[in-house]
Amino acid sequence: MNKDISNERMKEKELSVSLGVSREMLKMMRDSYTEGTHWIREESNKPKNLWKVVWTEQGMSMLRKNLGLDITIDPPPPLEEKEGVVSAKFKNPRIMSVLVEGKNLNVLCKDSSKFSMGMDVKIKWDGLRWVVAKHPRFLGKY
Repeated sequence: MNKDISNERMKEKELSVSLGVSREMLKMMRDSYTEGTHWIREESNKPKNLWKVVWTEQGMSMLRKNLGLDITIDPPPPLEEKEGVVSAKFKNPRIMSVLVEGKNLNVLCKDSSKFSMGMDVKIKWDGLRWVVAKHPRFLGKY
């Protein structure tokens, strides 16, 4: 039964990557669509304005029509993960440099204080930038 739901609905973040449209633009366009029919909010323990937005099949088809896209929306491909080594840390604790396949990439993380220089790290592409796949619990250890 979950497969049917996933085919009929898509999270707004996945939809923005599939269409190549920014989330801010989707958010502005969402105001002209009906909540409950075209899009819904996934319930969670967070305040209602922080609930994730999920587009229904009807909403996605109307959105494609209004954007002038005749393509079918496929779910985004699975996230590509790469492995690298921490090569530099910056004053900003949310970013660090990771050496992957001979190239230095700037990677976002929650807090780089627990990463040590030379530590192996897995990174993934989230559609816009490289982010750390897993954060260590202790300094230099997962």
